[in-house]
Parts: sequence; C-alpha cells; structure tokens
Amino acid sequence: MLIVEVVKGMLGPLAPVLDFILDNPALTSVVFLLWFVIYVAGRMQLGKIEAKTRDLVLQISRAELAQNPQITAQLLYKIIYPRWSEALPQWGRFIPHRLDLWPVPVTAKNVTQKIPFSPEWIAGVLREQNISPLDDAV
Repeated sequence: MLIVEVVKGMLGPLAPVLDFILDNPALTSVVFLLWFVIYVAGRMQLGKIEAKTRDLVLQISRAELAQNPQITAQLLYKIIYPRWSEALPQWGRFIPHRLDLWPVPVTAKNVTQKIPFSPEWIAGVLREQNISPLDDAV
C-alpha cells in the first residue's frame, strides 16, 4: 500500500479519483472496456478511410495522367481534395483524436492529423504503385 500512498501524493487533489478506481473495479473495468471498443472502432474506420483515400487517389490520378502526362502532384492534390473531403463522411463516423485518447468526427481537418493527405503524400502513394507525376519529388 506504500505505492498507492506515493501515487496519491503525486496526484494531489486528484487522489479521490484513484480511491474511486480502487473501490469500484467492476465499474472502472466497464468504462475502460467501452473506451477500448470505441478506440478500436475508430482505428478500424481510420484504416478504412486510408484505404479508400489511396483507392481514390489512384483512380483519379490514373485518369488525369492518361489525359495529361505532364500533370504535377500539386495539381492532382487540387483536383482530388474536394472529392476526398466530400466523400470522407461516407467512409466513417469517427476516428481517434491525434492523441488517441478520445474519438473525433470524421472531417478533413481531423483526418489530415492522422493521415498526412498532401501533394507529398499523393506523390508517395503514386511512387508505391510505380506511377509518377511530373514533380514526384515535390
């Protein structure tokens, strides 16, 4: 119990929270289990969003490169971004916050904190598929 007292001393005014956790292990376990389920669901949605983003980038990039082989990653980004941000809400409801502590709604701003969607990211995805826009070094 010496360790508990040391931790309580470190928590200061939040020490009653530790008392509550120790006095109610079943409730604490349920709360952490629910948080874990929500976290896993958010991570799964983020994985789905990333996969669909890659598919969208490849689909649009192939079509644009077929029409204009001199197209740049910057121009591809400008073409893809509006369609991507419009499609995001259909691909998921929430993802983990950038600190992974709580869920946040799927918006372009929130997703770009987890997936660095940018001209550089698009160029990297295209390089993985051996497709290169004109300025693949971006």
